[in-house]
Amino acid sequence: MNFLKLFIFLFILTCAVGCDSFKAKSEKEIVLDKNKILNDFKSKFSGIIPDDSLVTISKIKDSPIKGLKEGVILFKTLNETQQLSFFISNDGRYIIFQPQVYDFSGPTRNPDLMNSIVLKGVPSTKGRPDSIRIVEYSDFQCPACKYGAGIVARLKNEYGDSVTFYYKHYPLSFHKWADDAAYFTSCINKKYGEDSFWEAHDLIFANQEDFKEETFNEKINEVFVSKVKYDFNSCLDTGSEYLKFIESSIEEGVSLGVRSTPTFIVEGHIIPGADYNKIKEAIDAFTKN
Repeated sequence: MNFLKLFIFLFILTCAVGCDSFKAKSEKEIVLDKNKILNDFKSKFSGIIPDDSLVTISKIKDSPIKGLKEGVILFKTLNETQQLSFFISNDGRYIIFQPQVYDFSGPTRNPDLMNSIVLKGVPSTKGRPDSIRIVEYSDFQCPACKYGAGIVARLKNEYGDSVTFYYKHYPLSFHKWADDAAYFTSCINKKYGEDSFWEAHDLIFANQEDFKEETFNEKINEVFVSKVKYDFNSCLDTGSEYLKFIESSIEEGVSLGVRSTPTFIVEGHIIPGADYNKIKEAIDAFTKN
């Protein structure tokens, strides 16, 4: 069963899980245990778990909605990792798969979430010390991320050094050369600095449609050879060196609630997708406060 069918099937089953699936002896005594949730999930839905996959679960944390917690179930194979997000009631009795949350109250700062994001070694733009921090989780092969890169450029022009953008790698498993681009640009940032990273960032997105997994290095050479002054060839085929760095970025994103690319986090306020108006709304709201 493919993963899309899995989502549909789970959506239907959400209404039929019943009270016993995550029920404890009494509501006052309930402590949500992620291992118990995972075991209950495997027991209930064993027939729809992808073959040959390692099933794990993320940390269970408070959701934006009072009375609910949230987490992610991960299905890992040799070739890809698939995600299934969920909300679970604080008493453990009800679970909702693949929820979409819409916040009508407007953007709010979440300093605790921002403190959970590792920014050391992450490429950023040059902003003031008191600037609004915007963290983007992105994938170089993602068409929406290319559009998001244009939004970043637009907002940088509008707000100047009053905002600082941070680029976090989040290559999706089904994008075949996105991880190569993540390794390559991570090396560029470490060896040649942030300005060189953003130069590489812009060149890859500008030529996104022409890249292919089997000819990635050749296309990099074609695109970069007359455009940059640093030795970009030294950063090709460096996957193992930067694998842990990229994996930690993905794991961090999952733990924070990132479900798709691009996802922007403006001072702890999560904005899925390349939504210029919502990002601008958050910047303006936080600038006034």
